[in-house]
Amino acid sequence: MARALGAEPGGILGLDALVQEHGEAIEYDLIGLGLRLRLLGTEALTWADLKAIVRHLPLESALLRVMYPDAHQWQVGQHLLAEVADSLRWLMWAKTDDGRRGRNRPDLIPRPGVKSRREKVGTATELGQMNEFLGWGD
Repeated sequence: MARALGAEPGGILGLDALVQEHGEAIEYDLIGLGLRLRLLGTEALTWADLKAIVRHLPLESALLRVMYPDAHQWQVGQHLLAEVADSLRWLMWAKTDDGRRGRNRPDLIPRPGVKSRREKVGTATELGQMNEFLGWGD
């Protein structure tokens, strides 16, 4: 269980290590469930309960945000909204002179954890040099 979250070793020791490292975030998530970390080890919150809670926390939980900050900067809705905005910008651009000529395409809204689709490689070369490079003789 804890191994899946990146903590070592597993079982109660793994949960204990997780609590030691991220206790405040776990406490916050437990408060949302009407529990407290101080109840751990009692009938109100057993180690098995904590294991189940930690294993099935929602993506927006404090623990997962602390453990994986890059992955949780944007939620799905924010990615979709950026996609809609990019599409609208592209549609507006497509109706311009630049759009008809295929130049100065608008940049996408940067998304956290997503690399740019535009790949910038090398520099421009003359047609003759490219033909020579490709072996496309006269």
